[in-house]
Amino acid sequence: MRLFKSIIYTSITLATFTACSEFLDTRPNSSVPNETALQSREYFLGFLYQSYKALPSRAEFDYEAATDNALVNREVFAPSRAARGGVSASSNPLGDSWEANYASINSLNWFLERMVLDPSQPIPTPVRFDLNPEVNLQIFELSKGEAYFLRAWFQFDLLKKYGGLAADGQVYGFPISTSYLEYTDELDLPRNTYEECVQQIIADCDKAFEFLPLEYSQGSGSIPDGLTSDSGRPTGLSALALKARTLLYRASPAYNLTNDQSLWEEAAAAAAAAIQASGNDDLMPFSAYYNKNNLNDGDFSNPDLFFRGPIVLDDQNLEKENFPPRAFGGNGKFNPSQNLVDAFPMSDGYPIDQSPDYDGDQMFVNRDPRLDRFIVRDEESWAGLTMDTQQGGADAYGTDQNSTRSGYYLQKLLDPQVRLEPGKLVRTKRAVYLLTRPELYLNFAEAAIQATGNPDDARFGYSAREILAKVRNRALGEGKDQYLPTVLSQADFVDLLRNERRIETCFEDFRFWDLRRWSQGASDQSLINSPVYGIYSPDILEARQFASPYMPLPFSEMVKTENLVNNMGW
Repeated sequence: MRLFKSIIYTSITLATFTACSEFLDTRPNSSVPNETALQSREYFLGFLYQSYKALPSRAEFDYEAATDNALVNREVFAPSRAARGGVSASSNPLGDSWEANYASINSLNWFLERMVLDPSQPIPTPVRFDLNPEVNLQIFELSKGEAYFLRAWFQFDLLKKYGGLAADGQVYGFPISTSYLEYTDELDLPRNTYEECVQQIIADCDKAFEFLPLEYSQGSGSIPDGLTSDSGRPTGLSALALKARTLLYRASPAYNLTNDQSLWEEAAAAAAAAIQASGNDDLMPFSAYYNKNNLNDGDFSNPDLFFRGPIVLDDQNLEKENFPPRAFGGNGKFNPSQNLVDAFPMSDGYPIDQSPDYDGDQMFVNRDPRLDRFIVRDEESWAGLTMDTQQGGADAYGTDQNSTRSGYYLQKLLDPQVRLEPGKLVRTKRAVYLLTRPELYLNFAEAAIQATGNPDDARFGYSAREILAKVRNRALGEGKDQYLPTVLSQADFVDLLRNERRIETCFEDFRFWDLRRWSQGASDQSLINSPVYGIYSPDILEARQFASPYMPLPFSEMVKTENLVNNMGW
């Protein structure tokens, strides 16, 4: 398809790239022909390592601010325009990652096609990775495993964002490409079915698991000396976690139109296998997990982390974007909603609408401690200030063009020690977490309750209640969750699970996609179009007006190919 034209150009004219210190200094360059790349370890591995550069390097909140969890403080910003009906067949203010994903996939295809052993040669690997023959083969296998995992990662991103039901009644994914494509190849490729895409991703995850260690040990000596560091590399656990996530999406109502129970069973089994491989550990203590940078511990050796993006040094972008204006120029951009605040239970685990202890006039008393860690409210100390968000207050809407619209500011993922004051600047080190143990546990609990109908059914080795308790206990404290044991029916447990997922993963790029995969087909807009509220008024702050739970394919790709069919609603 013509959509690959610029992607191929990107892959064969790779700009000079210097990897971060975590990896080798690799430089694929437009002046280096393929035969030269096959003679140099640095250039050859560059086709693998340049794909790491395409991973997210920071938390992106745009999609979150197009859900009922949040909104932006100005309607001109892309999330507001998208959520209020701005997404169409010809325009998507939220942007797209179609071309970037295919550029990475095509580069990885080039790499994998050449990762073949030839035992008849003195050096059986495509290039000499290390002078030591044993280490040379180790690096070959590790690099091959990384490439399979990364290809699965970029394929899943395409499936998540563009998979959907088309007008012909078929659920489609993306055009699968597993061969390096050039201008002379047939490029007008149709979309593969959703199931075919899932099978391709699973196959790549399985291959990655075959070649990668289950997990790298901390410290030196964890990988062959020919590679500089294991920091930031995927592991076998990364592959298992991505496989479990993919199968959960496949089983979800938006793509599993007949509610095939076997798909839920496969998703639960895959998540259970990942849990078992990871040790079925309890989550890190609340105080340790949400310390400096909240999800980032500074050393990025968090045992609940399975895969992350690149480390960014001396950063203050998230703080500049989300600190209140009084904090020396904070833009206060992403504002948590009252909807999200109301989703946090009481400290005993009971929802606020089922607790006799909840008082709307003192709504922050005896609440889930995550509320104080994730959201900044009135009278709270934050960014060196005491917040005043009441109407007419120093941090209230209308005081500054960058003040909050909802009455709340964002805290999760921000570093409270960062300072924006000229002459007293404080920056931080961070990385975005991409696959974690909490998500894996939530994935299992969701698949298990759908597969069994019983919160206590442990046919997969664990019960949905047992695993969900690990997530809630980390926040509420061991033995303090009085509500979870009372939830008996499948429907009530699903409601609880979805709400817990909403809280635990807020602002981690899950809510937007969860609401869509939970939708019951193209005509179901009930989840994706919930209005957003603030604290100081019962009026709707911002409506949601999406035409379909399935997102449109990029218009620029639709107009330059004949075989692409769009999702319903566009």
